[in-house]
Amino acid sequence: MNWDDLKYFLAVARNGSVRSAAKVLGVNHTTVSRRIKQFEEDLGERLFDRSNGGYERTIIADEIYQEAIHLEERMFNVSRKVACKDQTLTGDIRITVPEGVGECLLMPSFSKFCDSHTKINIEIISSAVPLNLSNREADVAIRICKNPPEHLVGRKLANMHRACYVSAQLKEQIKDEDFVKSLNWLGFSQRARRPVGQVAKDYPKLKSKHYMLNMNMQVAACKLNMGVAILPCFIADNDSSLIRIPPFTDEHQYDLWLLYHPDLRKSKKIQTFVHFLYEQFEILKPLIEGECFTLSP
Repeated sequence: MNWDDLKYFLAVARNGSVRSAAKVLGVNHTTVSRRIKQFEEDLGERLFDRSNGGYERTIIADEIYQEAIHLEERMFNVSRKVACKDQTLTGDIRITVPEGVGECLLMPSFSKFCDSHTKINIEIISSAVPLNLSNREADVAIRICKNPPEHLVGRKLANMHRACYVSAQLKEQIKDEDFVKSLNWLGFSQRARRPVGQVAKDYPKLKSKHYMLNMNMQVAACKLNMGVAILPCFIADNDSSLIRIPPFTDEHQYDLWLLYHPDLRKSKKIQTFVHFLYEQFEILKPLIEGECFTLSP
């Protein structure tokens, strides 16, 4: 049996549709459909009941699914064992980072690492969804969380601080307390219209207006005077077109962690990259924790 057949089968079984599976696998949906059809013909069994609601596993597919999961786990174990034996500084490193962290904080560090290790290629995945490190969806993860999974190893990098910001064009106006009270929050959605936490409590009179889920859109809207945005200090304190509003409060809400699978402890390539990032974060820590803020005259 071809392992690739099981890989396509598992993707459809987990995601419930050919299109969703294709997105996960990074292939065209017609490829997934063709592979599933061929797999069914090879087995002489129908694996999925097709409907407008998606693909539903048949009884025989449920049995195959349970066995395929165990085989997949063993395949990933083999992959990690091989990776940990790699004592060269060549090849690929896949890194997953939260939105904003890669482009606004870590890209100079990534560039510096690549300049020093020209035979290593890095793949950076900006995603709010935690990728599965056990399944080698990524080798190293930078995550915003409070309690990282116990099966992973790594280190807490910094306390992430956030504060309230407006466009620097309003530098003089925000000295007027009444003007500040007339501003509005930039919400994330109808459900998350108003922010919570200490920074929000400092401005009880502000109303909510405009909603956007994407952090980069919040930054752009804030710069264009569309409202007050609560942003990570490492983004806004490092941007001259944004300023904090009185009383300039910042607060610690989440932690920033670097994590990887324990099987990669002996991989020279991964450990070189991990320890490089540890050193970089020692330099970046004051910015992440809001200590680089200065009240300009």
